[in-house]
Amino acid sequence: MNEEKKMMKLKMYLCCNRLLVILFFIYRVECLPNIVIFFADNLGYNDVGVFGAPSAHTPNIDSLATDGIKLNNWNSAAHLCSASRAALLTGRYPVRSGVYPSVFKPDAANGLSPEEITIAEYLKEKGYATSIVGKWHLGHREEYLPTNQGFDEWFGIPYHMSGGSIDDHVCGFDTNQTIWLPLFEGRRIVEQPVDLTNLAQRYSTVARKFIRRSVESEKPFFLYFPFSHVHQLCAPQQASCQWASKQFSTDSPRANFKDAVEEMDWIAGQVLSQIDELNISNETFVLFTSDNGPWVAEKSCSGSKGPFEGRWLRDNVDDSCTACPHDYVPSPTKDRPRRCVYPGKESLYHLDGVHCGDDTGLGSVWEANLRMPALARWPQHIPAGVETMSMVSTLDILPTILNLANITASKHNPLDGIDITEILLQSNNDAHNVNRTNSNKEKFENRILFFWRDGFEDGPLPPPFGRFDVVAAKYGNYKVWFSTKSAHYNDDIAVFHDPPLLFDVIKDPAEAFPLNVSDHIDLLEDILKLVEDHKESVDWVTPLTLARDPRFTPCFDKETNCRTPLHEFQIDMESGILSTD
Repeated sequence: MNEEKKMMKLKMYLCCNRLLVILFFIYRVECLPNIVIFFADNLGYNDVGVFGAPSAHTPNIDSLATDGIKLNNWNSAAHLCSASRAALLTGRYPVRSGVYPSVFKPDAANGLSPEEITIAEYLKEKGYATSIVGKWHLGHREEYLPTNQGFDEWFGIPYHMSGGSIDDHVCGFDTNQTIWLPLFEGRRIVEQPVDLTNLAQRYSTVARKFIRRSVESEKPFFLYFPFSHVHQLCAPQQASCQWASKQFSTDSPRANFKDAVEEMDWIAGQVLSQIDELNISNETFVLFTSDNGPWVAEKSCSGSKGPFEGRWLRDNVDDSCTACPHDYVPSPTKDRPRRCVYPGKESLYHLDGVHCGDDTGLGSVWEANLRMPALARWPQHIPAGVETMSMVSTLDILPTILNLANITASKHNPLDGIDITEILLQSNNDAHNVNRTNSNKEKFENRILFFWRDGFEDGPLPPPFGRFDVVAAKYGNYKVWFSTKSAHYNDDIAVFHDPPLLFDVIKDPAEAFPLNVSDHIDLLEDILKLVEDHKESVDWVTPLTLARDPRFTPCFDKETNCRTPLHEFQIDMESGILSTD
């Protein structure tokens, strides 16, 4: 009898423990949120309705503010596109990963190092389905493609929209008409040149299908959606330099900036509606932000600087200095002091640029290129309709997602970003919330962000790069400038400041009124020490964006001048699956 009781207890013990194991795994699955990241291209702070857009309507993106949190002090991690994307995916300053000083061009030899660990790689190891739809811009040779960086699938364009020609809009640098803008599916080119008259619809179809498949397979999913919008087309500017589908432009693919923004919003709405239709909103964390601000010299082809004028630079750069649109050069006349021309075709292509002092967006680290629109939604976790002025960064996306997915970061690739779950959840009583300790509070209050750029006259890098250096830093409300210059490689020379310029960018977002540094000696000493420590922590690697070779330019088939045969590939708009005719 005692033996029978012992056996019965043993069976009950095993049964209970088996139940506990099952419940444990169920709990873990339920606690792994789906993750969607929308990442716009060159979208300014107030190009989104809820951030004050003057004309474009963005009801779908705005809904994230209604249903979640509006992050009013979100900062880009880098001055250019490739570096911003590397920072998002790795949580590290791009100088550590070698993604500097420029962007990866269509003939780039390199890409994001396989030694870096991306969000997708972390999440895939955790059991997530992973997909990217849209612009990659971290290398297009096979070893650097998204499908070798943690993503199960990819449908999109390998770099910016000015990286190649499309039908009826041939780039000035494409003299042989072979550098056509390619569309990739996984590791293969499926359309070259890409058809922009329906690209938005294809993007949304592929994204929605991925979400449905993931839910049907009961796997948590990570959808990284780096929009191809709203980067302009290549130079020289022709009838238009923006693009959109037939649904948003009667002259598609040509469009104006408003068309492009509203099409991007529509795509976001399609993805959000799929999430809502599947009743997984409460299990899905959604974040929207932008890589960089507007390319100011492109004027009507780009967005707005909003309140971030960079006024100090405007007031202190010689009035004769003109910033031109991409690939144009200054050619002033008496009647047109800002005249810019396209080299070799001056009589055909000429337009007006802007004063160098006004060119404080993309390619600079003035506030117009740092302060990004940012919104996050996660019903029942993130409170609805709240705002924050906490200083956060694109660098913080990876460490925050790791926390939400219960993942420990690798010690081999130390992170620069911090987990901002506490800021997002706004003290909501949630299992994912970090403990509110004094050390956490101190972590946010004493935070510093460093801003690197190139464009110096001297340095180890070839012209026009010179050297790559920290030119500014932000500490709380304060921003310190060590060297000032306009965007890109305009004719104004970088000016070194000793003592540094100091602004309160919360009270003075236009960076118009430098503070008296003698009133902030202790603050400056602290910042200088932190900058010194940061620069010493960098284990310099070879700049990966400089190596180029025409052999690496994507080409479907040289015998067809790098064009895909008509209707070579089709996409089923219902299934989102590509097929060969």
